[in-house]
Amino acid sequence: ALAEQGRQAFNRVCAECHGTYGDNPSYPERNIPLDEIGTDRARYDALTRQHHEDYQSNWFSHYGADTVIVDPPGYVAPPLDGIWASGPYFHNGSVPTLWHVLHPGERPVIWKRVNGDYDQDRVGPAVETLSEMPRDLDVWTRRAHFDTRKFGKRAAGHRFPDELSEREKRAVLEYLKQL
Repeated sequence: ALAEQGRQAFNRVCAECHGTYGDNPSYPERNIPLDEIGTDRARYDALTRQHHEDYQSNWFSHYGADTVIVDPPGYVAPPLDGIWASGPYFHNGSVPTLWHVLHPGERPVIWKRVNGDYDQDRVGPAVETLSEMPRDLDVWTRRAHFDTRKFGKRAAGHRFPDELSEREKRAVLEYLKQL
């Protein structure tokens, strides 16, 4: 019942970009302008117009059979089939769980995975969250920490879940577990 409520809330707030699922699925393949999505733009800026033109002539576009947008306004919202199994989230892996995707104001500044465990409640890798990087870490231990203050690793943007109540967020999370 909770997942069904989540489906309804998802269809109201999320489906325009991420599509619908079930008996009659649809996927709009919507490209969201960077100013609207607000996520980290480092990957976007790294791909020049020439890169996109080159994609048009290689296997990425089936050697020209698929059209490549050479000046995309932003990122394409992905379909969410199997989203429960693909964390961490966003194009740069900056958001550890779906719970954090749905709670933009509570995304951790620094986080690290805990023993390779999976958080079934928050849906994603089990993580320890930190507000500051621990001092005196060796280079290998430091690399295990995801610091969202670093270039290309921001966890900002995608504030669309702010339109949902806390109850709707819980319901959407249950719905996403079923995709």
